[in-house]
Amino acid sequence: MTLPSSELTTDNCVFLMIDHQVGLMQFLTSIDPLQLKNNILGHAKTAKAFSIPVIMGTSWPHGPNGPTMPELKALFPDVNVIDRPVVNFWNDPASKAAVEATGRKKLVISGLATEVCAAFPAISALRDGYEVYVVIDASADFNKLITDVTMQRLSAAGAVVTTWVAVLAELSANTEKNGQYIAQYLSEHMGQYYAAMNNFLGVAGNAEDVRQAIGLTGSPPIPNSGV
Repeated sequence: MTLPSSELTTDNCVFLMIDHQVGLMQFLTSIDPLQLKNNILGHAKTAKAFSIPVIMGTSWPHGPNGPTMPELKALFPDVNVIDRPVVNFWNDPASKAAVEATGRKKLVISGLATEVCAAFPAISALRDGYEVYVVIDASADFNKLITDVTMQRLSAAGAVVTTWVAVLAELSANTEKNGQYIAQYLSEHMGQYYAAMNNFLGVAGNAEDVRQAIGLTGSPPIPNSGV
């Protein structure tokens, strides 16, 4: 794997969120559907918090793949979802032009399914000189074996295989400044963290100081419970 030239920052990357469609969510079961939904939304909120450009695409939205997740469209009402006629996002002129228009050379890619919708454009972009991060837990496949094989393929090609929490932490960089985002999004979308934070805020002597420092009021929000 080629070492990235630098860390991810809020001004050097663009998020490609490819084919997060409701039909695909139903049958790509390598990750529990509720966990997948939370991973995707936590990842999307990371982009929104740091004003990172987001490009969304769909394939066959009027077929079994279905439309884009309504929660994503609600998060990014001003983002035009690009419906493409070809399999590989990178081979679609409108999709590739949208990436080039940002002027950013680090691509943070997630997609359904990982083996096609994330891997194909990731490898194509690597050939064109981009640095590529594939957010493996905001993506999914028919089964875990496919994900494992795809991770090996991506790593061999030079992509950074990562997770949404790792991307959030890398972009946050300074916890005194951005710890509120880590606390909020992990509390909303990571059940284990919600439980730990709720316990801490209930018993710690400095709980109120922490609430103010990270922008929380009362208990952390309850994680999403619907698919």
